[in-house]
Amino acid sequence: MKKRLLIASLLLLPLFLLSCIYVTKLRDVVEMNCYDIFHQNAYVSSKKEIEQILSSFEVATLDQLPKKYLEHSQLSSKKYASLVQSLKFYKISKTDCYRKIVGNNRILNLISKDSKYNKTWYFSTDTLYWGIDKSILFKVIELQDILSKKGYNRDGFDIRSGHRTPMYNTKIGGASKSRHIKGQAIDMTIGDINRDGVFTKEDKEIVLDICEKQVIKNKGGIGLYPGTRSVHIDVRGYRARWNSY
Repeated sequence: MKKRLLIASLLLLPLFLLSCIYVTKLRDVVEMNCYDIFHQNAYVSSKKEIEQILSSFEVATLDQLPKKYLEHSQLSSKKYASLVQSLKFYKISKTDCYRKIVGNNRILNLISKDSKYNKTWYFSTDTLYWGIDKSILFKVIELQDILSKKGYNRDGFDIRSGHRTPMYNTKIGGASKSRHIKGQAIDMTIGDINRDGVFTKEDKEIVLDICEKQVIKNKGGIGLYPGTRSVHIDVRGYRARWNSY
């Protein structure tokens, strides 16, 4: 235990400097390693496991969120009322962000990286609000299971975006009615799906084909983004397809 505490102290020491200048990505890497030293953080491979993790968090409705946060995040804006009025939020701590939630992907990969997130660090007592629809997490499990059955690499992609507050979505240039605001979408970066050692166009085509025919079908959106490694999927409830960001 003493050795673990020493390692954690050495890893956390740079955070005091990093927090001052908000070098968020570097800070997150350090904090993630600290979390894994002290916590069992197993791979999440089933919908049941996702349910168990989510059930450990308190849930809040939109009207239960702090007024200051609602205003700053633009969640209280009439412009976004149709997207957010029924959205529920998981109340989590900063350390919770490092828990794996689907495969090896952590909540960190799916939470809105707005200013409230950027100002919190490992030992912060502040509450963060994660507005995710668990249905999109279940779709990732479906995709992974099908990849495995076909002999492909179920972990050959990384989730880089999930829920976004309206403020953060605007900041990064997202669509004004983005399903990310509603917590119904994820963006993935495709890697070596077919296990040939490199990323090629074929890897992305495998993922798109499975999403088109088996996972999303006509019940959601797929962002194709040709010429890139990116794929967007969402659970909006009706068919939508597009090529450009």
